[in-house]
Amino acid sequence: MSPSLWQRIVDDVVPEGTVSIWWLYQAGFVIKSPGGTTIAVDPYLSESVLASYGISRAVPAPVDAQEVEFDAVLASHPHDDHLDPDCVTAFAARETTAFVGPPSAVKIARGGGFPGARTHALRRGETVAIGDVTIEAVLARHMFEPEPTPDALGYLITAGGRRVYHSGDTEYDARIVDDTEDRVDVSMICMNGTAGNMDVDEAAMLAFRQRPSLAVPMHFGLWHDEDYGPGATLDPARFVDVYRRLAPGAEVAIPRIGEPIRFPCR
Repeated sequence: MSPSLWQRIVDDVVPEGTVSIWWLYQAGFVIKSPGGTTIAVDPYLSESVLASYGISRAVPAPVDAQEVEFDAVLASHPHDDHLDPDCVTAFAARETTAFVGPPSAVKIARGGGFPGARTHALRRGETVAIGDVTIEAVLARHMFEPEPTPDALGYLITAGGRRVYHSGDTEYDARIVDDTEDRVDVSMICMNGTAGNMDVDEAAMLAFRQRPSLAVPMHFGLWHDEDYGPGATLDPARFVDVYRRLAPGAEVAIPRIGEPIRFPCR
């Protein structure tokens, strides 16, 4: 029997000066450092959105919330597909797992069992260190109705001397450029274009302004396409096309389950 995805992440040896990134669908990623620190960002591993919005997964969760042992769970904002309410208690049960997020997300994490000493409420410009990883909160603008999230964040995550941007859910905003321009090695950018997020054109423009060494489009692949809503831009090849018109020769990695993105490639 082949090892589970989580076991593969555990066994992954990350050389100095590199970072390893594993996709969990939608905006969920695991980032692993050379020191072995594993940071999960926006992991959605249940069917909780079926109860809250009537939308079911189109694909099974690639890892089991009961199996994983993250050093930290980051939530960009408290919407269920980014801060999974059915998994918070499982994450909190691991005594070495910390939680990082905006105040609204930290409140939910504490209600789910995370003690205050293991939670870190961040606002734009604030940082926290988890093992050999540094996490900086940057601006996100995710104010769509009916559930605006005024304290939503993006993150700059530094591991192995490499800085990874995770957009969370956000519309295009010049203040994101202010926070991230020329500061990003790997840029993971939402591109679905509905529910208060950038579409492929806006995501490509943000990547162009950031000038990362590698761009990674995300926020697709979890629901059935029609469940993202009318006008959704879910084909990452469209992102690649627009981005490379702006930045000919730019490097892009389309995330796939079970295939780690390693930066720099080895």
